[in-house]
Amino acid sequence: MGLIYYASSVPGREMPKFDVPNIDKLFHFVEYLVLAFLLARAFYNTSSKPDYKSIFIASALIAALYGISDEFHQRFVPERSCDIIDLLSDIAGSIAGAWLSLYKEKIKSAVDKAV
Repeated sequence: MGLIYYASSVPGREMPKFDVPNIDKLFHFVEYLVLAFLLARAFYNTSSKPDYKSIFIASALIAALYGISDEFHQRFVPERSCDIIDLLSDIAGSIAGAWLSLYKEKIKSAVDKAV
């Protein structure tokens, strides 16, 4: 979250420029995928009896809410803006990251039971 906040605090004129249109949407998706993945891992590893549905919802929701706050924060950074498409990328990445983490755990659990 600290890295996301730091990156969002950089004024637009200081941001690296890429020749690929809308590449920032991919960056938003990936950074929130990683955030939700890490949140889900933290919730899973600190629970004595993990509930996949609750962990998924909490992880995706926390990451998505942070995405909302991040977009709002960017309104106050010079040459940056609050963009609904960026927010949708944040939310999609949050959902994907939480799902991916828990899918990994389900596969690991199934393999452990089979062995």
